[in-house]
Amino acid sequence: MGHDHDPNLSGSDKLILAISMTLLFALALLFVGGAFLFGFAGLFQLFSVQYDTKSSLIYYIVLLIPLTLLFEIATMIFLIRVLPRLRNRWTIIISKIGITFLFIWIPLYLTDEWIKGITVPLNTELVAASLLLVLDSLVEKKHL
Repeated sequence: MGHDHDPNLSGSDKLILAISMTLLFALALLFVGGAFLFGFAGLFQLFSVQYDTKSSLIYYIVLLIPLTLLFEIATMIFLIRVLPRLRNRWTIIISKIGITFLFIWIPLYLTDEWIKGITVPLNTELVAASLLLVLDSLVEKKHL
């Protein structure tokens, strides 16, 4: 006959919607994790970083992602508290870059220290933090 205009979903519709949303969320996580994995694998290959097994690289990324998310939240909180107190435009810009860089580098350093099967030199961590800072500013769509 026609379309049912009832705004309430049936039980099977809710189940299909929940499964679809879960799969979409899992796909997004896999995409981000895969981008991190291949990005860091390429960076480590470029800088000749040695790791014992491929699983140690996967552990590195699995630990790095939640740490990065936690420090991203800490960065926002810190910037919200510090930047309004500054008056000079250049001081604000330099402070934002410095704080963001520091809070991007700390998870890289901590992950390197915690995962024993991989040793990342400091210069590689700093390059990775710089690349992630540039990527963060591009995603944010605001220029530093």
